[in-house]
Amino acid sequence: MKSITVLGALTAIALSVNVQANQDVSGFYLGAGVGTTNVDTDTNGYSSNSDTDGSTVKLLGGYQFNRIVAIEAQYTKYGDITPLSNFSKTYQWSPTTVSLAANLGYTFENGLRPFATIGLSSLDLDESIKTIDDSSATALRFGAGLEYTPAALSGVSFRAGYEGDAFTIDNGIGYSDTTVILGSVYVAASYKF
Repeated sequence: MKSITVLGALTAIALSVNVQANQDVSGFYLGAGVGTTNVDTDTNGYSSNSDTDGSTVKLLGGYQFNRIVAIEAQYTKYGDITPLSNFSKTYQWSPTTVSLAANLGYTFENGLRPFATIGLSSLDLDESIKTIDDSSATALRFGAGLEYTPAALSGVSFRAGYEGDAFTIDNGIGYSDTTVILGSVYVAASYKF
């Protein structure tokens, strides 16, 4: 009797693994996440200190075509940033981005998917005091992370990663431009339909 029970359990596990290996990974997905906000600025090789306050909030959606390629849209609200920490807290950024990126990785049979993202984002710094001529810009979106889709949760995925938006601020004629990278280490969950 025990051998039949063990055989039944092994058969169920084998069928579960086979179903997961053959599962269709394509489909639309929606999700949300939270993380930390960080900023890195560089003017002519000199970095400056910036203070951040608050968390990053992300809303994401996309379509995964196969085990390798997905296209992803994302809304990101970064925490408040004081670009130069030695200045008064009255000048701050409250940046938001809307991005479209390729999400490239590989979904293994165990549900793990390392990935990298590359794309473009529309950035709005939302300055507390208007100092930059054009505080809206196009930024380069990039990132990397690891996603896990447990077979038992049917369509629910969890991810951890880093994503950033890189852009340049024109400091005017005769001044060096400033390169800024807004970034976030984050965790997120999504559901695939």
